[in-house]
Amino acid sequence: MAKLLLNRRPQSVLQTAATVLLIISYLAGVNLGGPIATMAACVAIVLIGLPHGTLDIELIKHERATHRHGLMVVLLTYLGLALAMYGAWRVAPIAALATFLIVAVIHFAEDWDELGSAFLAQGVAIALLTAPTLLHRVELENLFVALTGHGDARVVSSVMLLLAPVSLAVASVAVVALWRDGHRHSALIATSVLVGMVVLPPVIGFAAFFCLYHSPRHLGSALARVARSTHARRIIPLLPFAALGITAALFALETRADVPAQVVAASFMILSLLTVPHMLVPTIVAAFHHRAASGRRRPDQAQLHSAKGF
Repeated sequence: MAKLLLNRRPQSVLQTAATVLLIISYLAGVNLGGPIATMAACVAIVLIGLPHGTLDIELIKHERATHRHGLMVVLLTYLGLALAMYGAWRVAPIAALATFLIVAVIHFAEDWDELGSAFLAQGVAIALLTAPTLLHRVELENLFVALTGHGDARVVSSVMLLLAPVSLAVASVAVVALWRDGHRHSALIATSVLVGMVVLPPVIGFAAFFCLYHSPRHLGSALARVARSTHARRIIPLLPFAALGITAALFALETRADVPAQVVAASFMILSLLTVPHMLVPTIVAAFHHRAASGRRRPDQAQLHSAKGF
């Protein structure tokens, strides 16, 4: 399963075919920007997209051989970062939105590692998020208002509109570079994703990217790394239900003008609550292990220098 998810050929075909079908449907008059389609896309994001990040603790356990007490510290750090992000949504929602978008850019840039250029990869990631401002700025503003509960969130879309033309130009260069270097399936995926984000309503375009490419790719990578873990195989079927349960709790906690806006708020809020620790916890653990390893090496190095007469 992991090998299938990591294979770019079926992913490019599926991503492109699904995006083209959605674009044709939208241009033919199907109301993909309506409340029913938006809520369906949010459910897909939660059930299909979110579970790929919930193997983080299992990955740390598998790759770092962390003992039980260490895993408890990791879990508490994970939960603490998630709670801190939720607190930011409650206290400073517009700042939380900006933070979420910046972290998303860093995370989505990882999807284009074949480029070998952080500048080009980040350009693609920024283009993905800012592209809806070209044809669907009002819908994007409504999304941000629903997410934050504040009309002032519209200013974020204004900044994104300024970034869209430049980032799309950089993304176009990245697509050409992918094609030139032989990564043609990745080039096809990037093209279909970018076109979808420009043409389709924001939530629909994002769901197509997140559920059909980003999540399968990272889930396949995680599964390949914990392939021998029986515990991982047991918890994987439970992950969508866990994500749905947390989203339902946020839905109950967050009050918006109507049900669709509340669903949008809960879905993207849980996405941010998991994305921030998903990005930060492995970095923190890696830094801690590196520091601990360096500390263990110093006495040995000092003894070696002493033996040599230095």
